Amino acid sequence: MLSGILVIFLFVSVAVFKPLQSVENVENRKAVLDKLKQIRIESTDDLKSKTFFNYVERTLNGSVINTKWLITPNGKIIYAEGGMAASTPLNSTVYSLADAQSRGLIDAVEFNLDPVQKEMMYIAASIRREGEHNDVYGHLVVPLFTKSNVLVGFVGVAYTLNDSKTPIQIYVVSIALIVCFLLYWLSLPLWVYFDSRERNDKFVLWTIFVLIGNLPAYITYLITKR
Repeated sequence: MLSGILVIFLFVSVAVFKPLQSVENVENRKAVLDKLKQIRIESTDDLKSKTFFNYVERTLNGSVINTKWLITPNGKIIYAEGGMAASTPLNSTVYSLADAQSRGLIDAVEFNLDPVQKEMMYIAASIRREGEHNDVYGHLVVPLFTKSNVLVGFVGVAYTLNDSKTPIQIYVVSIALIVCFLLYWLSLPLWVYFDSRERNDKFVLWTIFVLIGNLPAYITYLITKR
């Protein structure tokens, strides 16, 4: 009985200690922004080159960043690499990928946006369109300008919202949960063993039966005992 109560208590503890996936990790966001600020480009032609793709991949390499995208000034996706790349296929446009709700939101505030800001909102909508992992990954979109302040494209990323390290509390509670569950599972056949061995020549079979079947088998034993 006590072991069962402990199991329930520990399940509640896991739920309390488990970090919320949708909570922003400020350090992760800052680390991603710092990497994005390192990207330099000279011309529009560079944006479409394999050399630049490799440069972006190296610059944004790290455990925090999951997916990278490169988008032309007219909204065409020319590079996508990472776990969420399949949701934004190459050579598609961000205008075709943005859903109706996102387009409606952008249209509602369009009069307050300059062309670059509007483009960035369409890009953000397109790389978040998958939706299933938006509670796990955050997204950032930044424009790419040359030294002469000419817009040559955009880079977008998906990054983990939380630190990949598991809090020590999770390990402690998980181990305690396993121990308590084993104590609970073994307590019933152990009780049956001691209860039946003095008056039942099949006490070994009953013990094995309850060990395998646990609570339903234990109830069967009590009914048979009566």
